[in-house]
Amino acid sequence: WRKTMISAVVLASGFSSRFGSDKLLSDFKGKEVIRWVLDNCLESRLDEIIVVYRRTELLSLLINLPIKFIENKMAHSGMSASVKLGISSLSDESTGCMILMGDQPLFGKDDINLMIDRFSNNEVLIVASHHGKRRNPVIFPRKYYGDLLASSGDKGGRDIIDNDAEKILIDFDASKLMDIDSVSDLEQLTIDVEEMYDV
Repeated sequence: WRKTMISAVVLASGFSSRFGSDKLLSDFKGKEVIRWVLDNCLESRLDEIIVVYRRTELLSLLINLPIKFIENKMAHSGMSASVKLGISSLSDESTGCMILMGDQPLFGKDDINLMIDRFSNNEVLIVASHHGKRRNPVIFPRKYYGDLLASSGDKGGRDIIDNDAEKILIDFDASKLMDIDSVSDLEQLTIDVEEMYDV
């Protein structure tokens, strides 16, 4: 028996092409979208947090937090470049790695911890889902780190998930899993929050 060590790689180096400006720095209920994600990670039971970023503007948010940050100079070559940078920077002790998107502010610490608990009990691939469809985040067991380092393009582990017969899907509410691709997504998410928390 060995202690599980759950790392997180937060992907924050996309181009926000449909958004018009950097969506991760957009205000959502009083703080930046990416800051929600980072705070959720920091408040959870994750053991290690690595942020893969592209824009230096993000650094001012990251600089005083107990996280590692890595610049992605190959962001144009798809999601797998970010995943590889994150995976190659993990602690040697890491037994599982949660890949999180920088634009899912409502995936909270309890949701992260639920996935960690399920992983700690089984040490298999754990996938967030909605109505049986796989979504992000995902926890990859250590045995897949090599495959993730070998992946290319924008797949970033999709084939691994599709081919894994032992994976466990955990169903979450759609708004928790919603990522922000457009200004209207951000507006919809704000409405969802107000309905969820009746604020």
